Amino acid sequence: MPGRVRAFVMTAVMGVLAGCAPTTAGPMVMRMGPGMPQENFFQLGLRAGPRLNAPQLSERGENGAFQGDAKPFHSDQWGLNLDGSVTVPVGDQLSWHLGLQGEFIGLPVPGYGVYTGLSYYVGSERFGLAPALSVRGASNFGLGDTNSTSSLFGVEATCALTVQPEPGMSLGLVPFFSVQQSLVNPGSQVTTHFYGAVVAAQLKFGESRTKLELSGGFGRAHSGDTSWNAPVAGVRGGR
Repeated sequence: MPGRVRAFVMTAVMGVLAGCAPTTAGPMVMRMGPGMPQENFFQLGLRAGPRLNAPQLSERGENGAFQGDAKPFHSDQWGLNLDGSVTVPVGDQLSWHLGLQGEFIGLPVPGYGVYTGLSYYVGSERFGLAPALSVRGASNFGLGDTNSTSSLFGVEATCALTVQPEPGMSLGLVPFFSVQQSLVNPGSQVTTHFYGAVVAAQLKFGESRTKLELSGGFGRAHSGDTSWNAPVAGVRGGR
């Protein structure tokens, strides 16, 4: 295994082990421009979003009362992930994405997931669209501080609209829509929807391949008959 790939895998695994109900930090796949057709692109950072299992856990009495829009940053319904991903070019326009996420709240709390998908870039070096489709699974495997196992499985569609105003800078708007099955076992299964959009910027440092990605926005989460607004944000480094 090449040294860079081995280092990425070990870092992502450590993030998984460091990581409660799983956090959904959409959009999973966010392709900011045409990318590098001949090279893999590795990213590592923090991403935040809602815990779609939260209403179910509150109904079971395993969390406090669900706060919804009154307290969107409450830790029972909003979390922070350590996110590691790699983008592998399949062709000049098609890329494959793989990511691992570990819960990160300052203490070792189990809750982690994996996502994978494909994106396709259409456009020029300056303007373009990159639709993507991904699948995702996450669980705490019953190792959290509740009496149940919280898991999520589903699909997400995104479409990044990007502009590169100058070399080394990419700006984008990325709407997303996901459908996931939220399982709190034993005894509870709910279909959830999470949709919204983020604005994002990716900046390159000098002549190196190192990049900084910043993103932020809002989504609307639906879990059964319950819905609430959910901020999403992220900061990742890549090369």
